[in-house]
Amino acid sequence: MDSTKKNNKEKPTHSLFSNIIYMFGLQWQHSKLFFIFLTVLIPLSLGMSFCNIYLPSLVVSEVISGKPVNQMIIAIGMLGLIIAAINITNKLIDSYMDIVSSKFSDSVNFMRVKKSLHTDYENTETSKYRLLFQRVNELFWSSGGGAPITQMPKGIFGLMTNIIGYFMFGAIISFASPWIAVILTFTALINYFVVKAIQNYQHKHRSDTSLLDKKLWYIATNSGTFESAKDIRLYGMNTWFINMYKKLTKERLKWDRKFAGRYYISNIVDALLILLRDGFAYAVLIYMVIDGNMQVDEFVLCFGAVGSFAGWVSGILGGFLGVNKISLSICDLRDFLNYIDKNKKTAGCKLPESDTPCEIELRDVSYRYEGTENYILSDVSLKIKAGEKIAIVGLNGAGKTTLIKNICGLYNPDYGNILINGYDKKDFNIYDYYSMFSVVFQDFHFLPVSIANTVSSKTDENTDRNKVLECIGLAGLSDKIKQFDEGIDSMLDKQLNENGIDLSGGEKQKLLIARAIYKNAPVLILDEPTAALDPIAESELYQKYNELTKNKTSIYISHRLASTRFCDRILYMEDGKIAEIGTHDELMKLNGKYAYLFNIQSHYYQENINVEEEGA
Repeated sequence: MDSTKKNNKEKPTHSLFSNIIYMFGLQWQHSKLFFIFLTVLIPLSLGMSFCNIYLPSLVVSEVISGKPVNQMIIAIGMLGLIIAAINITNKLIDSYMDIVSSKFSDSVNFMRVKKSLHTDYENTETSKYRLLFQRVNELFWSSGGGAPITQMPKGIFGLMTNIIGYFMFGAIISFASPWIAVILTFTALINYFVVKAIQNYQHKHRSDTSLLDKKLWYIATNSGTFESAKDIRLYGMNTWFINMYKKLTKERLKWDRKFAGRYYISNIVDALLILLRDGFAYAVLIYMVIDGNMQVDEFVLCFGAVGSFAGWVSGILGGFLGVNKISLSICDLRDFLNYIDKNKKTAGCKLPESDTPCEIELRDVSYRYEGTENYILSDVSLKIKAGEKIAIVGLNGAGKTTLIKNICGLYNPDYGNILINGYDKKDFNIYDYYSMFSVVFQDFHFLPVSIANTVSSKTDENTDRNKVLECIGLAGLSDKIKQFDEGIDSMLDKQLNENGIDLSGGEKQKLLIARAIYKNAPVLILDEPTAALDPIAESELYQKYNELTKNKTSIYISHRLASTRFCDRILYMEDGKIAEIGTHDELMKLNGKYAYLFNIQSHYYQENINVEEEGA
């Protein structure tokens, strides 16, 4: 079954009524006065519409009756004042509601941001979550009160206004001929079902368009990033970006043409229906005047009522379509906000002291990624003593990083248990659990903040500057920082900060050391953060970590086996399992896979050293 057929089966996850109640509840919490003003707008809107069609009729009636000019001016002027008062009141309420809607949009957007920051890390790697994340982001592309997600209350009250207007103006028209109201309603219903079919078609294919939009957004944002600028130029990837953007744009325009073509047909149908219904209505009214069954002022009133009635009918159907469309968006929002988190967010086990090393135990841990059949980790059991230094080595794809992500809480095992000091990971508050680990990954990322904030991972007011300076000194970065005019207040990231600084690979690693020292967590994990460094620099950096992690439980991952010889035990992983375990000397005596790989690497490095000596 192809992807298009699968997408066609996608249905709303919440009913229209459920979404209305949900959004009304959020809006009620945010501003109760908002609903009072919405309620006031209903009679004001109806009154304004009636005054607008009644004013011409009143003028004609006053002229025909032959009343004195001063009386005519007073009567028309009074109605004009009423219209002006309603207009002013409407403008004032609309201004207030725009402000409230903008604030409400920010409030709902904050819920989105909060969810994205607090959801399980594991969720962020799933395709379903990422698709929902993109869709929800699109709901806030219109800023302020114009964001589609905030329009449900207005849409419902607008629909109510149209329904009341339909019956009120329908009653006026029925005095002339009930058939006019019937014809106007029937033609509007035809247009409603045409537009509804188009909306359903768009909803069924939104996964196709969302995927294209996601790819286009990726190309648009990454084509100019500082990180990719060198590769784009040196490897001619600018042509790839341009061609791919053209290709994706072409595919996206195909969908736009499909949607636009259907709306074009809808507009033609609507134009023909308007010609039919208005022509019939006006023909009936004109015939009644000619036949003497209607006065001229009554004709003017009914003539205006026909135009307004058509608007009320279209408003009802269009309003329902709009509310239904918003409802589909709210489904995405609710699905995103309610996306299941496995990690415990409430109070949990008591944390160990920060200066006390932790014991870590894995019992039959198995894990596989979403959509895959094979387990990356399979029945891994391991006990790491408090204060022990462990090295995890193995070829790419052995499961080393996956194991680390399970230990530090980013992943949750499919089977088995992870215990810290005898307590199951599941029983900890996840943020308390995170606080026990200082982790340095190979693919680290610095935020565009100051060096001080980077080291402390806190805001200015919560940063201990003396401690930052101490940690930078211990990491061996003091001399470099002193070269900057603003010292530890120097900003990182040149793209966002005009005076931003840049650091070398080794200096960034030292900054990570400083951050790990500042956190002072009982467990330190290094997941190949030195892969970009030469073997000597890596060995020196690991020794630096070793000196700074006394009294801590430490786990090191490295491709270079010689860098981790100082560890108490070494685990050699293969195919998601621990194949060998022991000290370096024990594993060399075993003469197994670890010894084989170590000898190959040693031979390679020795050859390079000989070549360099000969060249010198």
